[in-house]
Amino acid sequence: IRMLPARASLVTSLRGMGRRAPKQGKPPILPPSKKVLYHVVHPEWQKPRDVEELLWRRLAYNNAVMSLREVFRQELKAKEQAGTGVEHMREEEERELDGLLAAAEKRNEERRAARAAREAEEMAETREEMLREIEEKLEEEKMRTEKSAAEVRAAIARSANFVTRENLEESILKALESPIVYDFAIDRSGKKYVEEAPVKYQEGTPTRQKGRLYEKTLGPFKAADAEKTTVV
Repeated sequence: IRMLPARASLVTSLRGMGRRAPKQGKPPILPPSKKVLYHVVHPEWQKPRDVEELLWRRLAYNNAVMSLREVFRQELKAKEQAGTGVEHMREEEERELDGLLAAAEKRNEERRAARAAREAEEMAETREEMLREIEEKLEEEKMRTEKSAAEVRAAIARSANFVTRENLEESILKALESPIVYDFAIDRSGKKYVEEAPVKYQEGTPTRQKGRLYEKTLGPFKAADAEKTTVV
């Protein structure tokens, strides 16, 4: 005998408490009884006069349905002879459908022609715009080329005065003979003071510079400024 733990038995008992007991009956494995197999349900008994009334009503209904069918059959036959029957209706519907299809085809053709004209006009406008843009680009390229050619010609014209290997010594002698001074100063009133041209050959023994003693100040020179410049 296998003993279950107390907790397992408690869980099993709790699970079984919520289950409902099945209905009583025979086991499913047994075949059905003869009463169930051969039970025939009979209609309730009615009075003879009620049966006769219902039968007469049924016969009257069937007679009316047959009469209506005959009337409808005669009407359809008359319409067919007069040319307004089902075949005529079918032909009318076919003609109407053909007319609608023809109208739709005509409308589609008109829209197709309008669309083709619109596309041709848009294509022409696009072509003109593209040609105009190409012409503007060519004009800009031409102007740029002319400007570049002018710059090249100007550079070639200026190159006549460039310093080369052949005229290097001549250019050096010319610069020593006529030096150009680019040092200048401007005071508050806008007056310009240009530095004196340098001396080509130093005369006498050059004085040794001490601090800022020999530094020049461009502009109006005063005695007070001279005293300040003498301070080392």
